[in-house]
Amino acid sequence: MSEDILLRQWTETDWQIFRAIRLEALAAHPDVFAPLQNEAEQDESFWKERLQPKNAVFGLYDGEDVIGLTGVFRHKDSPDKGIVVMNYIRPEYRGRSVSGLFYQACIDWAQRQGDIRTLLVGFREGVEATRLVSEKWGFTFLSTEQETFGDGETVKHYTYHLTI
Repeated sequence: MSEDILLRQWTETDWQIFRAIRLEALAAHPDVFAPLQNEAEQDESFWKERLQPKNAVFGLYDGEDVIGLTGVFRHKDSPDKGIVVMNYIRPEYRGRSVSGLFYQACIDWAQRQGDIRTLLVGFREGVEATRLVSEKWGFTFLSTEQETFGDGETVKHYTYHLTI
């Protein structure tokens, strides 16, 4: 792993960088993310709204190059819950133990909020790497339900939780 790998929280001025890497992730992995079209058609305000202080979106960098992203959003119905979302690392950087940066940043951010009591993370059945790293960071199984992903398949979606 390059010593230049770091995570930086984005603000609304970073919306174009955020949009570019998010659309890359959706296009590359419709099997684990929402449909690309849903977000590709959104305007600037959509992207800026996700970068407001009520949420946290982090860009993963190798030097000046964006190589991934993650975020934590407040649950729309339960503001005392945060949802870890959008975990994406470009393929050439996978397997280098950088996903731990994602979890640490999301947990730290949630703890600093003072009112988030639980973090949730979800993933599609068969995404073993996400299950393993989630468990490594203390997340435990909460529930399962059927969900339709960007590739059109409806499969089991697992939700894990961590008490903050």
